[in-house]
Amino acid sequence: CTVCLGRNPHRTIECAATQTWDKQFKTFSKLICKGLWTKDRKQICTGWQRDEGCTTPKHDACHVCSGCGAATHGAQKCPRAQKIESTDTVVLVSLARVGFGMFRAGPVSW
Repeated sequence: CTVCLGRNPHRTIECAATQTWDKQFKTFSKLICKGLWTKDRKQICTGWQRDEGCTTPKHDACHVCSGCGAATHGAQKCPRAQKIESTDTVVLVSLARVGFGMFRAGPVSW
């Protein structure tokens, strides 16, 4: 979630948390009309929050982390974000590996 930095299931587009997922920090951003904004009313680029960052060359939204405000990373790479647990990882195995029309979700033991 770009607001609370949590990976727990919730409607992230409506997250109104005032603290991060672990209650260690106040949230840096908030959602207003499905847009991501700093508490001092500057729009934050949602593309910047993804692992791959923003691909739009020029626009008015800020390239800062929605979780902590740093310009060096987005929410997906924020040190405050909840880490992925290996048991929570969902893996989709290719059709060639498991056969036509079948996928296996959940932890994979190789």
